Amino acid sequence: MIKSKRTGMMYGLLTGAAVALLLVSATGCNQAKTLHATRSSITEAVYASGFVAARNMYKVYALTDGNIVAKYHDAGDTVAQGDALYRVQSDASTAKLGASNSAYRLAIENAKDNSPIIQDLQIKIDNAEALLANDQTTYTRMKNMYDAGAVSKAQYDQAYTALKVSENNLQAAKEALRRTREQLSVDAKNAQAQVASSGQDLSNYVLKSLIKGQVYETYKELGEAVRRNDAVALVGEAGSKYLQLAVDQQDIGRVKVGQAVVVKMDISSDKVYKAHVTKVYPNMNSNNQSFRVDAEFDQDPGLRFINASVEANIVIATKDNALVLPRQAVNAKDEVIVKAIGGNKTVKIQRGLVNMTDIEILSGITESDEIVLPKE
Repeated sequence: MIKSKRTGMMYGLLTGAAVALLLVSATGCNQAKTLHATRSSITEAVYASGFVAARNMYKVYALTDGNIVAKYHDAGDTVAQGDALYRVQSDASTAKLGASNSAYRLAIENAKDNSPIIQDLQIKIDNAEALLANDQTTYTRMKNMYDAGAVSKAQYDQAYTALKVSENNLQAAKEALRRTREQLSVDAKNAQAQVASSGQDLSNYVLKSLIKGQVYETYKELGEAVRRNDAVALVGEAGSKYLQLAVDQQDIGRVKVGQAVVVKMDISSDKVYKAHVTKVYPNMNSNNQSFRVDAEFDQDPGLRFINASVEANIVIATKDNALVLPRQAVNAKDEVIVKAIGGNKTVKIQRGLVNMTDIEILSGITESDEIVLPKE
């Protein structure tokens, strides 16, 4: 039986097998009721509330501002990884991509050997080579004539200077071609990167599913405006579900991975499900002073829904053939009143497992002791 949360405290306890009826005697309306401790099974548990969740569930967010111009799936649809969910208006990005492609094509053309830029520089090299050849011939002739005393030293020096200038001009023309080729290559790579960036920007306007699964909810409709980081859909796996539970901070220290969980849901009437703890999260939710605990169903419950509320008991310990008393028979100091000849006496007991109805007695009394119940 699952004990529901009613008082705002987060506690929970689960009774095991039905406890044997305890003998209560009363010989008069003013005489205190008595009973004996009995042997029975007892189970101690921690209460938790929570909901059913889909695996790998996440929200899809808009990556840009704009308007919804296409909606491809509705809540309940199954999707493959990469399937488009929405498309946002993308006129500006389309124009940007077009301009980037044009700039890239121009950069590629400019970098070719037959491009006007390269051809112009090549012509300058050809002209410099022709002038150098002419100056080389003039210099050789002038040197021979100078050696023969036919021309002056000034005429010889003039021919020599013209030759050196031509050599320098040719070297400069070749260097200009080399630098231009490198710059055009860099320009082409930058233009290519801009195309990739513009394409990525454009792809941001198509919102896709990251997983194969199911659309559980959509938040935007055709024509609605969206801003960057607005949630537009909830997506998760379509298969078996798991439990997200909240456990009070006073109880979380007793919860361990592998412990059995008994679950009840409002959507399935009185049906009880079995599960087990798979993960205990270390961070406390400051809003409700609780810790998250995940649990897996022992058998697939075949649920089609998520976020259905659940109440659960996490089984901390179970013992068979335990000596138990009703909780009302034990006071806050772990004492019981034992009926004895000559007057009742107070006896200290050592408690074991505790649940909503019973306390396990480890020592202090036996089954033969007659316990006096406190007056209500």
